[in-house]
Amino acid sequence: MRLELTIPLPTSSCYWMINCKQVILLTVLSCLLFTIVLFHTQSEGAKLGTREGQQLNFVAVGDFACTSEANSTVANMVKKDPEIVLALGDLSYERSPNCWLNSISPLDSSGKVKIAFGDHDMTNELFKYNTYLKHFNLTKPYYSFNYHNVHFLAMATAKNKILPYVVNSQQYEYVRNDLKLARENKSIDWIIVYSFKPLYSSNSTHPGEEELRDFYHPLFDAYDVDLVLQAHNHNYQRTYPMTFNNSSPKYPIISDKQTYNFSNPKAPMFVTVGTAGAPLYNFSSQSPYTISQLAQYGFLNVDIEKLQNVNTLRGTFYDNNLNKLDNFTITK
Repeated sequence: MRLELTIPLPTSSCYWMINCKQVILLTVLSCLLFTIVLFHTQSEGAKLGTREGQQLNFVAVGDFACTSEANSTVANMVKKDPEIVLALGDLSYERSPNCWLNSISPLDSSGKVKIAFGDHDMTNELFKYNTYLKHFNLTKPYYSFNYHNVHFLAMATAKNKILPYVVNSQQYEYVRNDLKLARENKSIDWIIVYSFKPLYSSNSTHPGEEELRDFYHPLFDAYDVDLVLQAHNHNYQRTYPMTFNNSSPKYPIISDKQTYNFSNPKAPMFVTVGTAGAPLYNFSSQSPYTISQLAQYGFLNVDIEKLQNVNTLRGTFYDNNLNKLDNFTITK
C-alpha cells in the first residue's frame, strides 16, 4: 500500500504529491539544516555563553571625580569594548551625580555598568546614593549577579553606620549566603568580589579596614573567592594570593609566592584600583604581601576564558596612554 500526502502550495494553484519516503527524506534534511545553523550560531556566539571556549572581558576602576583624567580613563575603557564595567565607588565628588553619569555614558548601555558605593556617594543627604540606586535599577547597595561562568558580588563598605557590614548585619548574612550558593553552583568557575574600602593596603592615605578584613577575609577563604577588587586609595596595588591569618590578622598568609603567573592558588588576590581620575596618593612604604604598587591613572582590564576545561583569568593594568604597567594570570 502506498501512502501519499497532498500538500497545497500557498503561492500556486498546483498541488504536490509526496510519498512517505520523500517525507522522511525531507524531515532528515530539515533536521540536518537546523543542526548546521544551530552549530554555526553557537560557534559565532561563544562569547555569549557556550560552556567550552567561552570568553568574557570586563574592566574595573574607582575614585573617578569629574576630571579630565577620569574622562581619559573612560575613553580608554571604551576602546577595550568591555562586556561589564565595575565602578568601585567614589564616583562623583560634587553635590550632584550628573557629571559622573555624563562621563560614564559612553559605557552605560545594556546594564553593563555595575557600581559599588564609596564615601562620596553617601553625602548630601544621600541624594547621590538614591539617584544611583534608581539609575542602575538597584533595590539595595549590595547585590550579586552571574555572567557566563563568573559570579560577581558587590559589597557596600563605605559607611558602616549607614550601611552596616558588621557580623550579623543584613549585609553580612547576605554575603555569606550568596558566596555559599556561588561555590555550590557547578556552572560557576570564578567568584569575584568588588567593593570600595580596602581590606589590605600598603602604607598610603587610607590603611586597610581591620573590621572588613577580620569579618570578610575568612568568608572569602571559606567560599573560594578568587579576586577581590577595591578602591578608596587613589593608586594601584596588587597582592599575592593570601589566606586570613587568625593568629596575626594584619599579616596574611601568602599562599603562592609567584609574582605574575598563578596556578590554582586557592586563595583570593586583592587588587586596589582607585585610579580613575581623583588626585593620586603616594606610598610611604610597600607591604610585604604587595607585589605591585603604582601611583598612576588607569584601569584594570580582565579577560577570562575557558578552553579544554582550563580556566584562565588575565588581568592587565593600563595607564591612560594604554601602556601595560602590570599584569597577572590565574589558571585553574
